Amino acid sequence: MTEQARSNCGNCGAALPNRLAQARMVTCDHCGSTSVLRDKVFEIAGTGGEMFETPSLVEIGVPVVVKGLELLPVGLARFSYGRGTWDEFWCLDGADGLWLSADEGDYALERALPQEHWPNGTRPSLGGEIDIRGEVFRVNEAETATCVAVRGEFPEELEIGEAHLYFDLIGPHGQIATYESWEGGETWSAGHWVDPWEVRRA
Repeated sequence: MTEQARSNCGNCGAALPNRLAQARMVTCDHCGSTSVLRDKVFEIAGTGGEMFETPSLVEIGVPVVVKGLELLPVGLARFSYGRGTWDEFWCLDGADGLWLSADEGDYALERALPQEHWPNGTRPSLGGEIDIRGEVFRVNEAETATCVAVRGEFPEELEIGEAHLYFDLIGPHGQIATYESWEGGETWSAGHWVDPWEVRRA
C-alpha cells in the first residue's frame, strides 16, 4: 500500500501492516477485522472469519522457496467446497504477486492472466476445451466454493461468505489454469502443479 493509504484499523485503532504496495484488502493482526482500500482510505469491512489452525509448510510472513523461487506469503484466504477446504496464499515475488494454493498436501502456483490473454468470449464447461494463449486446455473440474476466512493482505477484496464458481483446466504439457466468477467479478489465472518436496522454508 502507498504511504498515502497507510491507516489504522477502524475497529481497534492498531496500525495496519504496510508491506504490499498494491494491497486492496488488509486484516488487522490485533482484532481480526478486515479493511478495504477505497479512494486511498481503508474502510472497515467486517471480520476475517474463523481461521482454524491447520498444519502447513506455508505461513504468513515466513519466506518460502517454491521450485527455486523465493516468495513471501502476505495473505491467506480459506475456501470451503463442502467436502473440505483449501488455502490460497497471496505471495510476493519481487514487485509482482502470485497465488500459492495448498489442498491436502498438494500445491499449485498460479499468476493472474492479463485480460488480453483471457479466452475470447468462451465460458468453461466441464469436459470442454478452451484455447489459452494458443494451447488447448481441457476443463477437468467445476465446483462452487465459499470464502470462509481471510488473514493478511490481498490485491483484491474478498468477502466472507461469498460464493465463487471455479473451473480447473489442464493443458497439453501439464500446465493448469483456473477460471473463477463471483457476484460482480471474474478472473483467469494460469500456472503449474508443484511437488510438495519443492516447497520449503527459506
